Amino acid sequence: MSESGNKRRGLFGWLGNTLERRSRWVIVGTLVITVLLFLPLFTMAPTEEASMNPSGSALVKLDDQIDDIFSPEVYDMFFVMEARDGDMLTQESLYELYQNEQELKESDLAPFLYSRYLDMADATVQGMYTIADAVNTELLLQSGGSVDLSNATDLQVKQAVDSLFNDPVTEELQGQLSVKAEYVENGWTSPALVFGVWVGEGKVEEEYPASIGQDYSEDIAMEHFGRGVQEILRGGEHQYQLWGVAIDPELEADEEASIAVILLLAAMLLMAVLLFIIFRSGLIALVAILGLGMLIVWLKGFPNLIGLNSAVLVDFILPIAIIVLGVDYAIHALFRYREESDKGKPPRQALGDSTYRVGTALVLAMLTTVIAFSSNASSSVESVVVFAITASFAIFAALIILGFFVPTVVMRYQAWRSRGTTRSVAKGKGPSRGTWLGSFVLGVSNRWFVVLPLILIVTGFAVWGWLNVDTRMGAKDICDPGSDFVIGLDKVDEHAVCTGEEPALLYIEGDFTQHEALDAIKVTIAEMEDDQYVSRSSVTNKPNPSALLLDLLETVIEEDYAREQIQTASGVEITDLDGDLIPDTQEQLQAVYDYVTVNGLPQDEDTLVYTAEYIGESFVHGKPGVESDATLITIGVPSPVEGEKVKASKVELNEDMDAAMGNIDSIDSYGLTGESYLHVEILDAIPSAMMNSLIIAVAAVLALLLVVFRSLRYAIMTIIPVLLVACWLYGFMYVMDYPLNIVTATIAAIAIGVGIDFSIHFTQRFREELRRSLDKKTALRETARTTGFALFGTALTTAVGFAVIAFAPMPMFATFGVLTAIMIALALFMALFVLPSLLLLFAPSNAKTEEEEKASASG
Repeated sequence: MSESGNKRRGLFGWLGNTLERRSRWVIVGTLVITVLLFLPLFTMAPTEEASMNPSGSALVKLDDQIDDIFSPEVYDMFFVMEARDGDMLTQESLYELYQNEQELKESDLAPFLYSRYLDMADATVQGMYTIADAVNTELLLQSGGSVDLSNATDLQVKQAVDSLFNDPVTEELQGQLSVKAEYVENGWTSPALVFGVWVGEGKVEEEYPASIGQDYSEDIAMEHFGRGVQEILRGGEHQYQLWGVAIDPELEADEEASIAVILLLAAMLLMAVLLFIIFRSGLIALVAILGLGMLIVWLKGFPNLIGLNSAVLVDFILPIAIIVLGVDYAIHALFRYREESDKGKPPRQALGDSTYRVGTALVLAMLTTVIAFSSNASSSVESVVVFAITASFAIFAALIILGFFVPTVVMRYQAWRSRGTTRSVAKGKGPSRGTWLGSFVLGVSNRWFVVLPLILIVTGFAVWGWLNVDTRMGAKDICDPGSDFVIGLDKVDEHAVCTGEEPALLYIEGDFTQHEALDAIKVTIAEMEDDQYVSRSSVTNKPNPSALLLDLLETVIEEDYAREQIQTASGVEITDLDGDLIPDTQEQLQAVYDYVTVNGLPQDEDTLVYTAEYIGESFVHGKPGVESDATLITIGVPSPVEGEKVKASKVELNEDMDAAMGNIDSIDSYGLTGESYLHVEILDAIPSAMMNSLIIAVAAVLALLLVVFRSLRYAIMTIIPVLLVACWLYGFMYVMDYPLNIVTATIAAIAIGVGIDFSIHFTQRFREELRRSLDKKTALRETARTTGFALFGTALTTAVGFAVIAFAPMPMFATFGVLTAIMIALALFMALFVLPSLLLLFAPSNAKTEEEEKASASG
């Protein structure tokens, strides 16, 4: 061991001695762990995606309960088509649509389309029924079979449309028109149509993957099917363009996230190039690439090993973030190693001494960054928790691999090259490197009376902006604005009559053989009459909830054939003496439920009005595991972008249910949920989660600084710059109109943990220089010349690395890349121009004063 090795003390002395004397074992041990983590990387991959919903939420629990109770049978897949000539109600446009519909009904996808009876068609219809179908039928009826869409004139088509819209049986087809539709001299014109395709959801999930020979999971089989339907309905798109409406969210996200591999490789290459430029060493660049590859193995293998679910934050953002942050450890360790080598020390001794001196700053920076990431584990969202746990381990791994392993490999190579001589082979500029920076930082610090007031003024404006940052997380924030997915949503918002609505689910559980329970459902619907924020019929302007249970009972009373079949099967006569469209007795209701939940509701011998599977989507009776009957009422409520209206609708509907069901003995439970409510709850949770993680990060980092520095003064001075970073960063978000969402909310704590690294390195080196120089200005100049110059290198690589994420097609992730790069630049600025001013003003004037302060803090 070298002579200086005998003088090293404490944990970092041991660490320096280990890297000097046991370097071979350090290298071998790190490689062995990497090899072992290859196994879970490939053999223990997660099969489930971490949830984005808040855990413990009553809305989430009810939503999960509904999914468990009701069996999805029919999925309504919506499409919007826009005419190239501005009018879909022409012969060419409708005929192209009609032809593509027929092709769909004759394709390999046809067996998965759902068939249902439609009054307007007076027949059972397979898959879909659009204005094109109705117009074709109307033309045939009007012409005695001689004219259809293939040979009609535009005027005949317009006349057929008028006839359909004036018929009470078919007037609801008008709901397929664009809100921009209008009646002109020759008839109706509409720039677009919006319609649905009925799909057998259970059949698709069970049989569709096997039918086309693809290994699709049940979760995304419907999305692949939707794309297949979209392709057929598009056809040649000669007269129109067509888009599915939210038919493939997971596939779109997966495809856009696939660019993560390209961005990761680009980031790794950039890091290697920047390291080569900074150190002018091909060896360091090559070894760093090796270390970054090993780091990715640790990052991916560890969460698999402990059984964490996958999360898009981990799969997309974290790999790039970790290699970028990890390079910082390599830069600081190698800069200090080069400093010691420049003094003429042999490689082994230079590594031992550099680790001993920079180890405190490296480990402290690692711990604060771990605190920053792990503080996000306080979130109630599983995907954020997975991100926090994985990132915390990855930061520790980055210190081991890039902070210790990479410098050790470099040292071993240079020791081999030097062949035991004491001459250093490291190349550096010596004491002159960074001199200009030292003088500049000191000059700015001497003008603290100008710098600090300006910083405070800007911070005041930044805090005001932070408080006014908008919270939102829509599809346009997540997916590429140019994707079919987003364009489809834009088009439906532009054209659909019920644009901006989401279904609310009113869940009711009880004994529905009791008339009072059914009356309570009717009263609930009646209570909606004065609600402001529920969907209403375009014809009557009354609330238009869907209550299948009531519709089913009404149909039983009105359809003689259905009533006869139930009576034959049960031996119970079905009557409605009071004319309320509900069977008269509990026994009759029991007979109806027993029959329809097994056989469906027939209209005639060959036709079912409702299949048993369709009924099971919103009404269950006697289902194993469900103690009572259960049913759903659905009604449209505002979309999540109208947050206040969504909250108001939630209050209204809950009051409606309370008023109707609160004191009914036959109602066991009831509740309200829906996508809008879930989304708004997530948005409401984001600011509080951000503040919780920020408070945790600040408190934990401050406590750690107190322990390490053993000085309240130094701890406060060191943390102030990063608090300013967080304020300025969110102020920047306000200026640029960047939203607060589940991704950008994590940056607050990350800014503390990552930004503090710059301040820690500066403060630690300042204290070291102060003990040497006994002069604060000299210590500041030397700190800026050495550590400040290294901070420039780390800030450059980190900012450039995070900026790579800005090229992601998903706006939410691109924003994260931009903001994190800005955060790094702000952290460097604060560490070099705010922290030095604070140190010049408030640091102890000499080493003796500092030692007395440390003794006082510890005693």
